[in-house]
Amino acid sequence: MAHQNGGQGNRFNPKHSFAQSYAFIGTQGVKFRSTTGEYIYARQGLARDGATTTIVFIGERNRHGGTCRACWGFRIDCNQSRIGQCAEALDSVMP
Repeated sequence: MAHQNGGQGNRFNPKHSFAQSYAFIGTQGVKFRSTTGEYIYARQGLARDGATTTIVFIGERNRHGGTCRACWGFRIDCNQSRIGQCAEALDSVMP
């Protein structure tokens, strides 16, 4: 994550907070399908500053980007990566 100015673009209305999502992923990570049907692995991570917690989305073929607390609920993250299909799907699989 380059900065903490938050995400951009359209928003989705998450049912869970970033903190709840981060805790749900846990140290083992979780696998689920994105809203586009791709298998995604989400894991806990840290931003370049070494302090900001993030959720990293890794697809079947490449890394999709990640979300920090400021980006949660946006479809585009701080680094201009399109993450909505991953973040919205993660939010929907949580109990």
